[in-house]
Amino acid sequence: MKKDQSSGAWSWWCRLLAIGGISLLILAWGISALGRAYSLKNPQEFIMMFFSSSFMILLGIAGLIYPACRIHAYLKDDPLEHLPEE
Repeated sequence: MKKDQSSGAWSWWCRLLAIGGISLLILAWGISALGRAYSLKNPQEFIMMFFSSSFMILLGIAGLIYPACRIHAYLKDDPLEHLPEE
C-alpha cells in the first residue's frame, strides 16, 4: 500500500479507532446474545437469536480485521521503495 497524504493523518487514525471500538461493542453484544439464545425454550426463537447473534459476531470480527489490515499495510515497509531505479 502506498502511503498517501490521507494515511496517517489524525482523522485517519480516529476513523480506524472508531471503527474498531464500534466493532468491539457489536462483537460483545453478539456474544452476549448468543449466550442468551441458549436459555430460550422455544426452538424458533432460538434459531432466530442464534443466527442473528452469529451475524453480529461476524460483523464485529470483520470490523476488527479492517482497521488491523489498514494499520498493518500503513506500517509495513515496502521493499520496492528502497531499490534504486534503473
